[in-house]
Amino acid sequence: MSSCNNSQENNSKEIKGKIIHSVYFWLNDPQNQENVKTFETAIKKLMKNTQFANQMHLGKPAATEKREVIDNSYNYCLILTFDTYKDQRIYQDEPAHLIFIGEAKHLWKKVLVFDSLQEPI
Repeated sequence: MSSCNNSQENNSKEIKGKIIHSVYFWLNDPQNQENVKTFETAIKKLMKNTQFANQMHLGKPAATEKREVIDNSYNYCLILTFDTYKDQRIYQDEPAHLIFIGEAKHLWKKVLVFDSLQEPI
């Protein structure tokens, strides 16, 4: 007799992807709406066209409580996940990524990248 309960079902709250690629952008002139629109168009095009990232998140600093450990000085955060180191490495030279850099590099003054390897919970 089979059960309606699927023991293979994944109810995990974990983010899917072995490599979590977090990128924080500080724009040169975040008050310039034309520059902001150009940046947003370029990064959304990257997100639409990348063939190697699994899950994606584009965000701005949240209006959470100010605390000493919070750095919300950035303008945009992009988080991508990759299944393998190879996928993450190929992404670096992927046309969609290179086009994004070419279209938007002049718009930011600082970028920080934090790559992490997923640990079992």
